[in-house]
Amino acid sequence: MSLPRAQMQSLNGKRPNSQRVQQEASPTQHDDLIRYICDSWNTVSRELENFSQNGADTSKGGPSVLYYVEQEPNPQLKDFEPFDLEGWWGKRVVQNITRTQSS
Repeated sequence: MSLPRAQMQSLNGKRPNSQRVQQEASPTQHDDLIRYICDSWNTVSRELENFSQNGADTSKGGPSVLYYVEQEPNPQLKDFEPFDLEGWWGKRVVQNITRTQSS
């Protein structure tokens, strides 16, 4: 037993575009999100700048954002080597290309 398939009705021989409705509604959400991120980043940047220039901000009882600065390196990470993901992907792409060309 199969379910009936939904059919798309066309207008003037064109497919209906559901993305157009979503695109019209999303700029306000997008703009709000971008504005929030910019405002938050500017606040943190100003606090960091004030903190580095004046030491502790005494007018507000200290900065509202705390910044972690490691005093001593972690001994468990002494042998840590960062992984070069970009280089690994590059090698993988080259291998895939040469493999498909040789096949």
